Amino acid sequence: MAIRKSGGCITRRMVLMKTHASVAGKIALSYIMVMIVMLIVSLVYALKGMASGMSPNDLEQALGQNLLVMYLQVAVFIASSYAMYACFERKKGWSFGLRQPKGAAYALHGAVAGIVLISASAVLIWAFGGVAWKPAAGNQETLIPMLKGALLFACVAVSEEIYSRGYIQGLLRYHYGATVAIAVSSILFALLHSLNPGVFGSPIPMANLVMAGVIMAVAREVTGGLWWPIGLHLTWNYFQGYIYGFNVSGTIPEGSLLRTVDQGPAWLSGGGFGIEGSILTVILLILGTIAVYMLYRNKNKKFDADSASSLLK
Repeated sequence: MAIRKSGGCITRRMVLMKTHASVAGKIALSYIMVMIVMLIVSLVYALKGMASGMSPNDLEQALGQNLLVMYLQVAVFIASSYAMYACFERKKGWSFGLRQPKGAAYALHGAVAGIVLISASAVLIWAFGGVAWKPAAGNQETLIPMLKGALLFACVAVSEEIYSRGYIQGLLRYHYGATVAIAVSSILFALLHSLNPGVFGSPIPMANLVMAGVIMAVAREVTGGLWWPIGLHLTWNYFQGYIYGFNVSGTIPEGSLLRTVDQGPAWLSGGGFGIEGSILTVILLILGTIAVYMLYRNKNKKFDADSASSLLK
């Protein structure tokens, strides 16, 4: 009997290790697919720029601000997610979460939540002396970038949510349950921003990115779809950069309604990373996550008692 138990235990461990390797491999492959395409595009762009006489610094800046490259990245993240799902997951019964009943209403809820959270963070940073604001000139030079920013951030919100909360969180939830899916997908979401300027200047930006991932992952879980996280993701980024004038995860918006003047220490003002570099934002995201869970936990019929209890463990 002892031998049989030992053999069964070894078999279960082997199956578990195989599952771990399979899930990790799928996540890695989905990201590698994106990186290969973007590396090829960047290389072509660099060779073209060097041929025209651009300096390495100018080339790096131009590549980072090129809208075609940005939209291509959006498209590749979506394509990678659906390709991996079609090849490996389609017959397993779990969904991305885009076909969600009352999706428009949830998107609106998320958008309002994003405005409330980012506005509260911005006002608190200002109230504690972290920044000052100056009105920007209300002309065509400001309006056009603001319109372009709205379209870009809408696409970014959709693509990053499909990839992070749709594919990765869905894959992890299928194999390991809600708690692991929320935690791991949030960490991976933060790591997607590893190349952003200033992200490792202090621990605070990464803490904010993880908590941003957590609030959207919890919302994905308790609302039963992606539209609430998409709404929050869009307005959070847009109001941060194009309304309040902060840098967005280290990137500088072309124009904004207000212009931010940094006056406090980076842990308060966010420094060059933007609102997501402030300790106040971490606190607000934690409170926001609790509020989302409490508000929606009983409204999604698919969010059963087992999922609720696993989130509280």
